[in-house]
Amino acid sequence: MYDIDLASAISEIKRLKARMIALQVPEGLKKRAYQLAGDLENKTGAEVLVVAEPCFGACDVPSSLFDMVDAVVNVGHSPIPSMKFSKPVIFVPAKSRVPLADQLKKSVGLLQEPVGVLATSQHLFELDDVIEGLESMGIKMKVAEGDSRLSHVGEVLGCNFTAATGIVKEVNSYLLIGSGTFHALGVHLATGKKVVVLDPNLEEPKEIDQVKDKILRQRHAVIEKAERARSFGIIVGEKLGQRRIRRARELRKLLRWKKKDAALILMDKFDPDKLKSLGFDAYVSTACPRIAIDDMAMYDRPLLTPQELEIVLGVRKWENYTFDQMTEDEF
Repeated sequence: MYDIDLASAISEIKRLKARMIALQVPEGLKKRAYQLAGDLENKTGAEVLVVAEPCFGACDVPSSLFDMVDAVVNVGHSPIPSMKFSKPVIFVPAKSRVPLADQLKKSVGLLQEPVGVLATSQHLFELDDVIEGLESMGIKMKVAEGDSRLSHVGEVLGCNFTAATGIVKEVNSYLLIGSGTFHALGVHLATGKKVVVLDPNLEEPKEIDQVKDKILRQRHAVIEKAERARSFGIIVGEKLGQRRIRRARELRKLLRWKKKDAALILMDKFDPDKLKSLGFDAYVSTACPRIAIDDMAMYDRPLLTPQELEIVLGVRKWENYTFDQMTEDEF
């Protein structure tokens, strides 16, 4: 389903005269890691270490390996321009090759013009075709740049919807190219506008309202449970692109102002057993916003986003619920 062209990575590895490379591949492409590692070794002469740990994005580069390797090859993600590394990191796109023309035609009746056009990192290379298709049908649209954590026009990350919010006053709906529902729901909650998804894994375009209520009911239940908590652990992510220590300190200050016990916790890979052993009544993640949402069933204690904590403490209303975002001004 995805084409991976290593040519640019091979050229860069040769230019760097790198002798040892760390190869990061997302979970959906892990079975191809052996083939990719072989191609890199055969064509560059470098030794390749395949990183077995899950890779969730450009924020998840394995800095702990920088003393072992000369460079990192990260497959399937686009760079975060505002992030700087002490070792070269080579980003290799994984381009979806599923045609979307039929879905695009079906989506027109669901959209309200002008339309904001967006794509997740894995589907940025389909943006031009979709834009061309909309133009051919006479649909008015808008594509915009986000902040400095985004490398492409129209790009959305699971933690950054600024390419959508930047044009919220100029569009009446959004068309998002990507798989799953998280990004689309994030855009909807951040903008209040209708979002239609072109998912290469489906045959029909999808309206995010179809899944919105279920997820919000789940989050409301977590928030209600957390309202009974007296002690809160505030988790700071160790990953380079997720270290929001300033945000964590702000939340600790807010909790103490509300007469709650609070402490900062440093964590790389989230582990339910680790959190259980720490003994807090509830936890707040300032790391990847998706952890609290996607992995909710794994935790027996409430795991909140910063915005959800604000609702628990009464400084934000439920009606103003949004997904957490990591924007350029937090780093």
